[in-house]
This record gives sequence, structure tokens and C-alpha cells, in this order.
Amino acid sequence: MKISVIIPTLNEEKTIGECIRRARKAVEGLGHECEVIVSDSSSDRTAEIAKSLGARVVFPDRKGYGYAYLYAFQHASGEIIVMGDGDRTYDFSEIPKLVEPIINGKADFVIGSRFKGKIHDKAMPWLHRYVGNPLLTWFANFFFKANVSDAHSGFRAFRRDCIGKMKLSSAGMEFATEMVVKARLSGIRIAEVPEKESHNSSPFNPLLFPVNLPCNAEEDQLVSEEEREG
Repeated sequence: MKISVIIPTLNEEKTIGECIRRARKAVEGLGHECEVIVSDSSSDRTAEIAKSLGARVVFPDRKGYGYAYLYAFQHASGEIIVMGDGDRTYDFSEIPKLVEPIINGKADFVIGSRFKGKIHDKAMPWLHRYVGNPLLTWFANFFFKANVSDAHSGFRAFRRDCIGKMKLSSAGMEFATEMVVKARLSGIRIAEVPEKESHNSSPFNPLLFPVNLPCNAEEDQLVSEEEREG
């Protein structure tokens, strides 16, 4: 089995090397082939370092966290895709725990939940930890019955065939929540495992979450229901 690890980067030359080494060691330790794809929009040496460590580097033609993933998905060939930031926010050595429910056939999409795991001191701003992220998670659970504890975690794994089912489109940071909502609407089995967050550099403000996602998601829900009825 091949596992693709996708890492979006924006000037991560100080941390990308450790992320790639940990990801490769974790996947190969499971006995699987590892494909590391760095989706890079940097102006520093991130791409150069990534290439020297055997990663495939792609360069999105547009800016945006979500678009970096959408662009990289087109290049991924693994049966399972792992997502994670390139600034050491998440520990890639915990990939085995993340992909286990998928390999065992118990889930199609797995989220590393920081709220079920550990958030180190100063790793997440107070506003994000106690207001923004809980609000986004409540939104996904109340309106779409996602039944998750951390809708905005960026450490995830899913079966590659889920991409076509989710029909993702968000180019910004709202991409993370869009994935959860559309996975739920598509009937994709979602699971969570405890995860730790040790570093934070995200400029995303959850309180500025765009209002267009609920509308798009509701439209997709109607389409999904019509497809099932048909």
C-alpha cells in the first residue's frame, strides 16, 4: 500500500526537513510505501530542502491553504492521503495512529483531535482554543451532525477515493471545516483519534469564518439526497 503525505508550506525552511523525515519514517515503519508531496508557495529554501529529502514538490498557481491541498491532491497516488502542516504544528510520527482506523476498515476519514489529545502551553491562542474552534465544531455538529470534537484540526487521513465524493472547493482556511461537512453529507465514515498540538503559527481567525460555506453545503446536501433517491 502507498500512503501519500501532503504538506502545504509557506516559508517553512526551518521545519520542513523534520516533518518530512518523521513522516517517511512513520509510514515506512508500517511497511508501506511513502510518497511525500510538498505543496509549496515559499520564497525561502523550503522547496530546495524538501527536494533534497526526496519529497515531490509542486507549486500551486494560486494562493490559499485550501487551494494548496486541492492542487496537491491531483498529484497524489497513494491509496491513503495524510494531511499535515509543515511548521511542526503536528507530530508526523503519529501517522500510524491516524491511519490505523482506515487500514482496519473502520473509517474512511480520520481526524487527529487536539481536544481529545493534548494542546501544549501556548500552542493555540486562547481565542482559538475556547471560542473559535469550539464554535466551528458546534456548527458542523449542530447543522450537519458531524459528531466530531475538533472540526478544524489540520492533521487528517482519508481514503483517496473520498476526494471525488466530497467535491471540495474552498481555497482558504475554511477548507478544513468544509471537508468535515461534505464528508458527513457524502456518507463518508468519520473517526477521530487523540492528537497533540505542540506549535502554532496559523494566522487564521475562526471568528472570521466565511458565511458562504453553509449555503454551499446545504446545496450539496440537497444534491446528495437527490442522488441517493435516484
